[in-house]
Amino acid sequence: MLPPDNTANASPSGAPQPWQDVARLLSMLDGAGLGLWSWNVQRGAMHWSLGTGKLFGLSAPLLELSPDRYLELIVPEDRPHIQTAVCSMLTGAESRFSFRHRVCWPDASVRWLEIDGQRQVNEDGQTVLVGVIRDITDRHIQAQALEDSQERLELALASAELGNWEWHIPSDRLYASSRASELQGLVEGPFDGSFREFFRSVAANDRKTMRAAYSDLLAGRRQTYQATYQANHPDGTIRHLESTAKLYRDERGTPLRMAGIIIDATERVLRAQHLAASEAKFSALFQGSPDPISLSRIRDGVFMEINPSFSVVFGWESADVVGRSAPEIGIWQDERQRKYLFEQLMRDQRLENAEAQFRTRTGQFVTCVVSSRFIRVDRRLCIVTTFRDITKRQQAEAALKASEVKFAKAFHSSPDAIIISERGTGRFIEVNEGFQRLSGYSPEEAIGRTSYELGVWPSTQRQEILERLERDGRVTNWEMVGQDRHGRLKHIEVSVEPIVLNNTDCLLLSARDISQLKAAHAQIHHLAYHDPLTNLPNRTLLMDRLTQQTALHKRHKLRGALLFLDLDHFKHINDSLGHPVGDAVLKMITARLEASIRQEDTVARLGGDEFVVLLTGLTGKRSEVTRHVRQVAEKLRTLLAEPMVFEGNRLQVTPSIGIALMPDHGETPADLLKRADIALYRAKDAGRNAIQLFRTTMQQAASARLQLESELRLALQRNEFELYLQPQVDARSARVIGAEVLLRWHHPVDGVRSPAQFIDVLEESGLIVEVGNWVIREACRIAASLLVDGVVDSDSFSLCVNISPRQFRQSDFVERVLEALKAVSLPHAMIKLEITEGIVIQNLDDTIAKMRRLCRQGVSFAMDDFGTGYSSLTYLKRLPVDVLKIDQSFVRDALDDPNDAEIIRAIVAMARSLRLEVIAEGVEQQAQLELLQAQGCHLYQGYLFSRPIPPADFGELLKTHSLS
Repeated sequence: MLPPDNTANASPSGAPQPWQDVARLLSMLDGAGLGLWSWNVQRGAMHWSLGTGKLFGLSAPLLELSPDRYLELIVPEDRPHIQTAVCSMLTGAESRFSFRHRVCWPDASVRWLEIDGQRQVNEDGQTVLVGVIRDITDRHIQAQALEDSQERLELALASAELGNWEWHIPSDRLYASSRASELQGLVEGPFDGSFREFFRSVAANDRKTMRAAYSDLLAGRRQTYQATYQANHPDGTIRHLESTAKLYRDERGTPLRMAGIIIDATERVLRAQHLAASEAKFSALFQGSPDPISLSRIRDGVFMEINPSFSVVFGWESADVVGRSAPEIGIWQDERQRKYLFEQLMRDQRLENAEAQFRTRTGQFVTCVVSSRFIRVDRRLCIVTTFRDITKRQQAEAALKASEVKFAKAFHSSPDAIIISERGTGRFIEVNEGFQRLSGYSPEEAIGRTSYELGVWPSTQRQEILERLERDGRVTNWEMVGQDRHGRLKHIEVSVEPIVLNNTDCLLLSARDISQLKAAHAQIHHLAYHDPLTNLPNRTLLMDRLTQQTALHKRHKLRGALLFLDLDHFKHINDSLGHPVGDAVLKMITARLEASIRQEDTVARLGGDEFVVLLTGLTGKRSEVTRHVRQVAEKLRTLLAEPMVFEGNRLQVTPSIGIALMPDHGETPADLLKRADIALYRAKDAGRNAIQLFRTTMQQAASARLQLESELRLALQRNEFELYLQPQVDARSARVIGAEVLLRWHHPVDGVRSPAQFIDVLEESGLIVEVGNWVIREACRIAASLLVDGVVDSDSFSLCVNISPRQFRQSDFVERVLEALKAVSLPHAMIKLEITEGIVIQNLDDTIAKMRRLCRQGVSFAMDDFGTGYSSLTYLKRLPVDVLKIDQSFVRDALDDPNDAEIIRAIVAMARSLRLEVIAEGVEQQAQLELLQAQGCHLYQGYLFSRPIPPADFGELLKTHSLS
């Protein structure tokens, strides 16, 4: 408080004046409720102001009093305390002092006074106590109320078993109640120490959580501090505590203190943990149960939850079911059954293994065993229901029953014999009708007896069955010999399984009669090694015997021979008289061969009309053996060529025979057979009805031919073939009217090879078809190129292409020719196809049909090599042929041989009468041309005009010839 303003009483000079008005000063203190006092200790006199007396409840002024009188004014209970305080004040070293006491006013009210003062020494050297007195009754009452409130708070906290604490943040001092200290596991009684010391028992992980919560509180992310942590007591016990506190800040917002409470949450946490564990177990059981489980409300039947197995069995997902009732989703097959079981549940308070039918989401029906219980979830009464799908079990039971019925039916109706017997005694317990058919004994005769007593099979075989069972556990398809009641032996196939019936070890035996099967197997085995028509050994058996004989001959230094026979033109017999006659001829040939050889020799049929005679055990020199083998072969040739009569037809079949000696011509069966075949091929080439002994040169020729065929296949792939053109000329105008297309082969090593060296191989191997198609396509391309170059005229020029008989016989021959013409847009009249008489005679009707189809498309035909084959005017006049080509053999000798000249004249005259053109081949001399012209043949080709030349040279020849 500042002193009062005295400017009004200032001296005229304006200088300040001291406080000399004591009365005024005391009046101001009295107004402020303060009393002044002084006490001269040596004199024992106490003086105070009028305001001080009022504080003591005195109505009359009392300016001076003794210490005893002062003590009388104090409440008796406080007097000892004041006396002690005064003594301490007088003897102590401190100059300042303060104490409180009560006084009793005349109205019996009690007031609290606070005395503050100090010890001084006056100018006389005497000790003087001076000070002020103030009434603190109201403040004391407030403090007492606060203390009472604090006491009541502590009592409330103690009754709630709560501990309280307060943390002064700047000093890091923390006060905690006894209960808080006890919960933390610290000293007995209240705690007063550092913050860290109070929380030292908290687990490390929980400290991090508490620090994070405190950081959130400081950052303003939360308004109240709350943390649950674990305190580890020194005795090893663990407490789960929950602390809640509030943060207080100073006027600057700096954290000042925190006050909070601690509660023991151990029981609650453990209960929550146990509940969580229980819920986890329930959830695991609920979710992991293999049986469907549902949770539904009792009041409306709405599903609250289902487990995954529910979805698996019934097909509905949780989103489809939860929130809906069973009738809504239609899961019950029979609504009446659902109501009945619900009434049973309400009556008995449980449902145990009730069988019910349900419908899946896909409309299928399943049968389940249902069990239900009441449970409370969130204080609501619910039903937990477990479904056990027994559909498969019912199906299995039904299948078992059906299986038993089937077994009974199979047992009694099986064609096999089925027997159930005791394992120890062998006594028959049950037999079926199949056993009666097999053994001749009826079930009534067999049951109760043993196989030994019935004599159906020897006892030794039963003992062997038991030994096999002991070793292998079962017997499968074991062949044995038994007999029926009449003593007839039978081959039987037995299978045995051990079974248990009525706690008795038994045997289930099935047996079937395989006598006919064994005979059939023997027949099949025979057919596998013999020809079914002639009953002769086939190729397989022949090779087996050859292998044996080769080894035997090598060991004993013997010789042998392989005669490979083929019947000449046997196909004609089949084609003309039919296969039955052909088969009869083959059987006759077989009989003649078997009658003409020794018993140790072998006759085999390889197929068709091919036979092999194996002569074994020959001795002597090679020349002697060769002579003997030739004699046998000649004997066979003569015998087989003798006439035979079938169905009124007198037939004569001649053989061609190839001979290979062993071991001279091969040490393996394959080599011997191959070389005998090579010799046979040479015998056919020699004119048939002949005998040829294998020679090395034959092998070389066969190898060369095989090599040639292989090279020809590669030649087509490598484009080694080329077409040459030989001009065809009209001698009257010297004009080139066409050309014959000739095939050439440019061998990569041997150079150009003559067609005579490979055409036959192409024909025999079948390559002529593919090569012939290429020739047609290439000829069309060349003709189109000549036409584009303008060196030929489509109306007066044509290319002649030779057609192979095998190529012509292809079913798609006409289509291939037309396709080649279409591919290059070539006028059809520019292609002339040359056929031989050999094509015509094979199938005249087919030949004519194909020729006429092509003629209708503009393609023309020429008859090549006319006069050298089976020329016939009958078929010639039917063929749509435009040109006859005189073979060069007639032209070559026409100047020297009058017969050839006469043939030429006849051919020309015949062609003129049939209105056909004639072209002569092989004209090399001018005299030959003049002779031909004299006979009326003006068209020719040959070296006289030009050799065959490549297409490019042919084009140049046409250009040069047209200029000349």
